[in-house]
Amino acid sequence: MKSKTLKVVPALGALAVVLLWLLGAQAAAQELLITDKDNGQAFTVRVGQKITVDLRHPGGGGYNFLTPEYDQGVLKMVGEHRLPRSEPPRMGDFGRMVYEFMALKKGQTALVIPIKRPWEKASETFLKINIQVGP
Repeated sequence: MKSKTLKVVPALGALAVVLLWLLGAQAAAQELLITDKDNGQAFTVRVGQKITVDLRHPGGGGYNFLTPEYDQGVLKMVGEHRLPRSEPPRMGDFGRMVYEFMALKKGQTALVIPIKRPWEKASETFLKINIQVGP
């Protein structure tokens, strides 16, 4: 009886490791990556899914990003950071801006990333996408 138990325990441990790896791979695959090329598009995600918005910085025209606009009941911003210029520096490269969101609950929202020059009164839309969050 003991010998059967000893053989089953390592097999269960190996099975648990495989299941954890599969769950991790599935979670990574669920992340939605949006770039400036996706402007005007619509996306569908699930509750709990991560959305990463990776945008080139339009600093060459004197623009700066403003606070993203979206329904905070549907999405939650969980991160925001600026990536530096590439090395070696390239002409017109002002780095990248990355925003990370989590889909909170079922619903729909536009996600707008506005930009503005300091000397201008009105802002412009750099990126606008629509996000549908399902169960």
